[in-house]
Amino acid sequence: MIRQLPTFKGYTIDIRLKEFRKADPQWGFKFIPFDSPKGDRLLVGFIRTLDADTNEGREMLIKIGG
Repeated sequence: MIRQLPTFKGYTIDIRLKEFRKADPQWGFKFIPFDSPKGDRLLVGFIRTLDADTNEGREMLIKIGG
């Protein structure tokens, strides 16, 4: 089974590694940890888009918080 990682503002979100990732052919790869200032801002923005009333939203919040 292939799982698709969530995306936000052009970044792929790897919850297991706790980082945002972006690949650009011209600039290469960019990794932003959740615990960095920019990662924190992105994470807050992403969390605000989640719907806690759905199973998918609840599961995502649990993974991020856990």
